[in-house]
Amino acid sequence: MRLAQLAASLADEVWVFMTEEIYQSLKKNRASLPVSVASRVISLEEMSRLPDEISFEPDEPVAILKGHSVWDRHLLDSWLTKTRQRGEADAVLDFGGVVSGQLCGAIIQMWSQEPQEAPAVPSRSLPYLLNGGKESAATAEALLVAAQAKATRERDGVITRVVDRRLSRQVSPWLARWGVRPNWITLTGTLIGLIGAWLLAQGNYSSHLLGAALFLSAVVIDGVDGEVARLTLSETSFGHYLDIVTDNLVHAAVFIGMAVGLSRATHDVSYLYALMVMLGGVGLCGLSVYLVLQRTGDLGSELQPQATRWLSWLANRDFAYLVFLLALVDRLAWFLWGAMIGSYLLFAFCLLILWRFSLKRQGSRSS
Repeated sequence: MRLAQLAASLADEVWVFMTEEIYQSLKKNRASLPVSVASRVISLEEMSRLPDEISFEPDEPVAILKGHSVWDRHLLDSWLTKTRQRGEADAVLDFGGVVSGQLCGAIIQMWSQEPQEAPAVPSRSLPYLLNGGKESAATAEALLVAAQAKATRERDGVITRVVDRRLSRQVSPWLARWGVRPNWITLTGTLIGLIGAWLLAQGNYSSHLLGAALFLSAVVIDGVDGEVARLTLSETSFGHYLDIVTDNLVHAAVFIGMAVGLSRATHDVSYLYALMVMLGGVGLCGLSVYLVLQRTGDLGSELQPQATRWLSWLANRDFAYLVFLLALVDRLAWFLWGAMIGSYLLFAFCLLILWRFSLKRQGSRSS
């Protein structure tokens, strides 16, 4: 069922064939499938419907996959894209392949006669064939988690990749098995981050240290929700925007809490002025980032990934470790003043990118 859900999100037409025994046992779970797939689940005993129900041309290339093969979204999307570009039949591998329409029925019938408890196919990468055993399921889960690491590697900061992800990927499979929804994880991390911000707003060292530790914990948890969503195929636009909004909410709360806490601890209002100046710089940064993405979209697919990588690197949350270390040595003021200056340096950097892309666009037009 997982493969059917994944394929339905990437392909226009998906059919699912299964033995009568599995067909009857999974009837209740069919409701979890997209409507376009649920209406196309048939048992092998109904294979006589195949020529009438599926309008494949005899020589039309069709992607066909074994139901117990395990894929991640990026790998399956890449494979399907290459299949469409190739436009011709290919060899059938252990997990499936691309065949002509007239061979679909014969191959499905042949696969149905294979033993269900087949030995696990040795593999250190996806796609992986399950064999029904617990050890095989554990291997597939580990491969899916490893695929997650590759998918997020370019977007993650160095510390996030080395520390945060190693922690989050120990927790994510466990939460996925227990059916914990990604949005619940997002809201839990947000609550922890806001509590951390409240503690940072207090006027004593122990509160600042505990608040910084909670903020760091929220940053680690922030990686878990996306991993669980990808593992359980429960990614949604709402969850994506909820993650963005809550991230920015926690960031703003932490900066405000830090300024208020330092002002209360030292009875110095200059920290509040620094906060206002920094928020002005953050606003300008947001505007410039929007303009950069807008301009790179106009410049085409060649420059947009490059700009996105730069901006993702600048916006990574590795600074949470710096906040914790400075709280540990009671020097949070250094971070606040540094952030105030850094927001305007980031603004200047984005303007530089805009200027560079504008020159490239002028050059492309003149040529």
